[in-house]
Amino acid sequence: MYKTAPLKFIFIFLMSLLFSKKLFSQRYISSETIQMVQPTPTASPSCINESNAYKKKYSQQSFYIPKKNDPVITLKITIHIFKPISDSGRWQMDNNKLNGTAALSSMMDSITNGHQERYSAKRSATYAKDFNSPHIRDSKIKYEITNVYFYPEPNLYALYNDQALFEYIEKIDPKRIEEGMPLVINGSNGPGHLSSYKGAAAIVTTIGNGDPIFARSHLLHEIGHAFGLGHTYVNTSGGGSDWQNFGGACGSDDYLSDVFPNNNPACQNEGQATFKPTNAPCMSCFESSPDTSNNLMGGQRYNLWMSPLQMGRRIRSVHLNANAGRNLRQFVKDMESDHKNVWTISKSEGWDFDIQLYKDIVVKAGATLTVKCKVAMAIDGKIKLESGAKLIVDGGEITSWCKSGSWEGVQTPAIKKKKKGDKKVAPVYITVINGGAINKAKMQMPITTTK
Repeated sequence: MYKTAPLKFIFIFLMSLLFSKKLFSQRYISSETIQMVQPTPTASPSCINESNAYKKKYSQQSFYIPKKNDPVITLKITIHIFKPISDSGRWQMDNNKLNGTAALSSMMDSITNGHQERYSAKRSATYAKDFNSPHIRDSKIKYEITNVYFYPEPNLYALYNDQALFEYIEKIDPKRIEEGMPLVINGSNGPGHLSSYKGAAAIVTTIGNGDPIFARSHLLHEIGHAFGLGHTYVNTSGGGSDWQNFGGACGSDDYLSDVFPNNNPACQNEGQATFKPTNAPCMSCFESSPDTSNNLMGGQRYNLWMSPLQMGRRIRSVHLNANAGRNLRQFVKDMESDHKNVWTISKSEGWDFDIQLYKDIVVKAGATLTVKCKVAMAIDGKIKLESGAKLIVDGGEITSWCKSGSWEGVQTPAIKKKKKGDKKVAPVYITVINGGAINKAKMQMPITTTK
């Protein structure tokens, strides 16, 4: 034992020396002002959403219109069913063909697993039939059921009180309310609607098994509200209408120009309605019988059409922490970052907004990305800096949003080892200032820090 211990020590020492040389050979830093460590201070972000990058690019629903090679993002949904007793009510915990777990599974399957929730039908309308609304089939968002929980509670089964239902679920197990977007079913006979709990979106409905076609359309419609989509018709009993961007001016940033035709010939029939179109000069109008389309947010039974701008708004809501999206991105399923179809920064940008990403970032040569708020990367995500590009974390934070894995880190161009007598200073690619932070990254990075 006394003879072999020193040999083991020498072997381990030599191997570690060899390994460290290989590991850092392409990250050699010649300037003493640059450290091979990650900063640890807590970030002090400035999230004011006032930058030109935000206003002219990242806040626009049109920016997020899905492209063919974009990654598919999965929204997790958790089903919570309140019952009078364990074997009765709208849904039963047995093999009842009409009202049991198999029937429930069939209904949920119609809106999940890449079925109707992901793919859009083509537009079909009784008005402006030749209206040019480009068709994109794949919305790049799908839903997944995490679990179905039953609660035999007679007092809550018929109660029309969202908060009481949410509080009960959280009392049983706090993790359930965070597992996926809550979709709560009971027998209160109240209307199905978008709700929220602690700032996050939730759906509460009394839907039963009697009409599976209606159930599908209804659930897709209500989840659409969670993504920030409004009605294509005017609902006087409540709910937001998108035909005028929730009361905004025609032509505003979130106006659905690919849903509501300008100079819509159907507007001539709207004189019979309580509300008349006032959004001149566009003269578009909401849908009302007999002038309808098959839009997902309309009032018809077979509605499966989403416009490109509606898809863009859905995708935006899982990127930005916006009120219109009800913080829906917290229910997105962990995923690996897309390394091929990257997020490209061609010109210098300042990010003063909170964004969750699903792709790698590439900052092109000569451009600077300044992070003043929060950037959350997917599993193994990278920020690649080309030669001459810079990353400045100015009080903000770059971190990972996934619970099951970290992001990779910032990849900089290889810096060659200095020759003897060479006084050249290695370029600074990553600068962290004003309490900024880079957290939860796997690899070490050449970072210069400034107080």
